[in-house]
Amino acid sequence: MDSSQFYIDRIKADSYIQHYLSAECGFDLEDKEELDDDLEFLLEGCECESELTPFGCDGSGGVYVLADDGRVGYIDSEGGAGFTACSIGDFFSILLSCGYISDWAKASRHGCFDSLQSFMEQLADSVSPSEEYKKRIADFCCGCGLETAPEKIYEMFKKGVISQPPLEIKADDDDYEDYEPLFDTEG
Repeated sequence: MDSSQFYIDRIKADSYIQHYLSAECGFDLEDKEELDDDLEFLLEGCECESELTPFGCDGSGGVYVLADDGRVGYIDSEGGAGFTACSIGDFFSILLSCGYISDWAKASRHGCFDSLQSFMEQLADSVSPSEEYKKRIADFCCGCGLETAPEKIYEMFKKGVISQPPLEIKADDDDYEDYEPLFDTEG
């Protein structure tokens, strides 16, 4: 079950999960044409060695992409880019457990990936869905074969963030700048 379309179809069929992802995780589904336009806009004057296919966006101009090697990345509208997961299943496990990727990018500058304890402290501060949503998220994850154990989420998130080669977007025009790494894993 590692097809992006599988997860997208399941999300579209569940209005609660769709709302939760939008409101609490910064992940929205849009039509392919709009996502392609968003990615084209973000990559204007730049090049990327990976072939990227957009499959979601956030409310501030960022795009979630699937790379040709199966990894999932996030390109924000502020000049940051990075991989978040090694597979689409890992990505949705991480997103539903951790919330906003942009918040984790900021937290990475304070060592949230340095240890399981640091990760757990950040996790406790980040996502707090209502009991109704907790049950619906758990049911959705179970039905999709997604991981929910925090220790395993930590491992898959860290593995995605440090995966090589990194998601690099380089300017090929003097009017633009290279994208900065989204995550800081150096401590």
